[in-house]
Amino acid sequence: MIDLPDPMTPEDCDLRGLPYMPLDVIRIIDCDLFAISTGDEFKAAVALWCKSWVQIPAASLPDDDRVLAHLSGAGARWKKVRDMALRGWVKCSDGRLYHPTVSEKACHAWKARIAQRDRAAKRWNKKTTETGNANGVPEDMPDTCHGISRGNARERERERDIDKERTFASLTTSDEPPSPSAAGQQIELIPPKSRSEPVRPDEDAPLDARTSLFRHGLAVVSRLTGKSPVQSRPLIGKWLKTAKDDCALLNMILLEAADLRPAEPVAWIEATLRGRTGSRSIAVENAWAGVPDLEGV
Repeated sequence: MIDLPDPMTPEDCDLRGLPYMPLDVIRIIDCDLFAISTGDEFKAAVALWCKSWVQIPAASLPDDDRVLAHLSGAGARWKKVRDMALRGWVKCSDGRLYHPTVSEKACHAWKARIAQRDRAAKRWNKKTTETGNANGVPEDMPDTCHGISRGNARERERERDIDKERTFASLTTSDEPPSPSAAGQQIELIPPKSRSEPVRPDEDAPLDARTSLFRHGLAVVSRLTGKSPVQSRPLIGKWLKTAKDDCALLNMILLEAADLRPAEPVAWIEATLRGRTGSRSIAVENAWAGVPDLEGV
């Protein structure tokens, strides 16, 4: 019995919502596939690379010819292009096919996504133990991560670190300019209360997810979309319904949107919500939808 290799990406590697997949042009131009494949074979191969990027785990495909015929766009022509389209793919111990090059890129993107979520969670929760300035050393990141729309190279992350903090602060605080004494200090998401104001007993308690959503998340949506808070409330209500009333999930997605500032924020948030809330059974059902019945397969 032949021992199959371990999967090439983590089992929870989920890159849905990150539509940018890097293509290493030198490796593509120099590979055998580019040299000997026909147009239809090369088209099917590239389609499978792209489809695998948004599978779970990322960079993998099901080992099923009917599904592969659908994902590749080859349909009834799948038998003719199959061998060349699957060139380089390896079957692993979980029964799925993995492409080493796509897996390499997916692992970089996955590490970058996890690091970004950690930074977003720290800012959102406003941990009291956090100290230091915006020029501090960034968290561990892969030196060359290419998996999000604006790039994640370590050098670029350093340059953008200050801008990210100021951007999110501007989305959640008043428009009053910071005092000169605040220069170089970490930006607070919520301006401190005046010492002369009485403090109610519950004011120092951490905000629950729903309160945080309608206090700070509403401000984020308003700034990203240009809508007033009154106009933004129905959007949050609609998204909460999609998220099955998971305020923490919606909070996290809004914070990611504040970081990335997509050109179409509403469409981006809704697509990300669908990706994060879709169950495994629905995903499988959608993958099988429209799969042609191929004679002999």
